[in-house]
Amino acid sequence: MSTDTVSFPWQSAIQELALTRSRQDWASSLEYLAGQLAEAEACTFLTWKEPRWLRPATGETVEASDATLVGAAWLNVEATSKSSNAGELWSGRAAQAPCWALPMRSFGRVIGILTLEKVGVPPLLEEWTSMLDLMAHSWETVGRLEDNHAYQEYTEALFVKALEALPDFHPGHVNRVAQTAFELARLLDLSAFQRQRLLRAGRYHDVGILLNPSDHAAAGAQYLREGKVHADLASLVEYSHTPYNEALGLGLEEWTLALAEHFSEYREAHKDEKADVVAQRFVVQHGKRHNPAVLDALIGLSVSGKLEEIN
Repeated sequence: MSTDTVSFPWQSAIQELALTRSRQDWASSLEYLAGQLAEAEACTFLTWKEPRWLRPATGETVEASDATLVGAAWLNVEATSKSSNAGELWSGRAAQAPCWALPMRSFGRVIGILTLEKVGVPPLLEEWTSMLDLMAHSWETVGRLEDNHAYQEYTEALFVKALEALPDFHPGHVNRVAQTAFELARLLDLSAFQRQRLLRAGRYHDVGILLNPSDHAAAGAQYLREGKVHADLASLVEYSHTPYNEALGLGLEEWTLALAEHFSEYREAHKDEKADVVAQRFVVQHGKRHNPAVLDALIGLSVSGKLEEIN
């Protein structure tokens, strides 16, 4: 087996791992990809579940005492390797030569062990070590994405709680706007990315009230721009109270959020009436204020009964 034959499957497979968005997906993808590689290559990812080790993708549990390669890697928090067939990966599984157990960390804490084996044909150890480094890097990349996403969701929830604690702020308003915008975007055949963008913008559309209640749309947009992470939502938030004007040259997403915001406020003022009745009156009274395509989508939501599910 040539060097190219040995290295190419691993390099391409490992690069695919960095495209996943959660540690669970990473672990599942790793075990799937491992099964597709040459027979001379094997890998396993394990997490610690009292009192045993667990393979996340399959749910299989294994023994891994301190005397095994996995146990030693956990205790030492360093990559542990064997260059001979002596010893075990974990109880009942012999360590094939060469074999590594590589700790995977999240914020410095070891949360799993990756084992990598090369059997059949001795590899170039320098090349094999570089593959380990790439594997560890892909894990850290995915971990940061997952942690950042969790932090963003937590931050959004805090903003919603802060807004709903204000006097005269309608409970559930933020989520109603976000869900309405999302459903309108679905009927408008906007992409999955655009739908998620509108969902996120809906959650942030009133955050400016905490900064400058007299001009909260502009204040919220400025906050998002300065924060960088959600800068792509700034335009949607900035124009969320703007009447439709084709001359502004805005995209369909901006007008979608603007209608979702206005309709949600209107619906809250008529909360004892059915959603379809409120929607019909809204179209008559305020239809000229909104983009015609988005207005048609609102009518579609009303006819389908979807508006009743948004509360």
